[in-house]
Amino acid sequence: MSEETPDTAKETAEDTPASGPRVVEDGSVVYVDYVARTKDDGNIFDLTIEEVAKQEGLFKESNRYEPVLVVVGWNWLIEAVEEELVGMEEGETKTIEVPPERGVGPHDPKKVKMIAKTKLIKMGVKISRGEEVVMGGERGVITQVLGRRARVDFNSPLAGKTLVFEVTVREILQDTVDVIRAFVKRRIPGILESRVDVSIEDDTVTIGLPLETRYVEGVQYAEIGIARDTLQFYKEAKRVRLVVTFERPGGLAEDEEEETGTDEDVEGNDSTESTN
Repeated sequence: MSEETPDTAKETAEDTPASGPRVVEDGSVVYVDYVARTKDDGNIFDLTIEEVAKQEGLFKESNRYEPVLVVVGWNWLIEAVEEELVGMEEGETKTIEVPPERGVGPHDPKKVKMIAKTKLIKMGVKISRGEEVVMGGERGVITQVLGRRARVDFNSPLAGKTLVFEVTVREILQDTVDVIRAFVKRRIPGILESRVDVSIEDDTVTIGLPLETRYVEGVQYAEIGIARDTLQFYKEAKRVRLVVTFERPGGLAEDEEEETGTDEDVEGNDSTESTN
């Protein structure tokens, strides 16, 4: 039996890569939790953590409380927040302050309009401070009623405010298949990732979706988003195929497959493929 000398032990240690914590990089795919507040009053305007929502009296049964998926650099969160994720480790929490110019932007006086009360009434708007007004695709709020007119502010409620995000990196995804499953879950909320089959062969990614996705409203738009996310992330792919399998009850005949998806190349020339 050979005896390990100090020199050979040193060589072995140098040859073995150090296994440290995972760190977020530009382009990393991560799950994060956050609580977002306005700095001036500390009010929460967005959050992903159910426990905090209940503690703050903000919990709503209809809301989904879970970590959100972020591809660093894709601006699925505010750009200033994504930039600060770089260098964070899994499990690390960080407080990020976002000034107005890097958040929603400054308050624009030009977006404050004086509108006749009669016009608002015809639109079905209750003439009262705090009531919402939708005009020309923009949402505003009545801030003051003056005689025959009302002042409506079409600025974002967060305009001109400094935002504070308390962010925790929950997981950094590394496996391509796991990333693609996460893309599906983001586009079709509520779907179990274990119900999504992903295979990669040469330059084609095939994604098998469960039958229940056929009953999701707007699923065709979600599928286009899934394909685009996959092609943008996985540069080796030239096409994405989305497949839903319909089985005859009793299994007496061959499976019938519906391929509802997109064949797209990396250069962005898109074509839609559907096979029944």
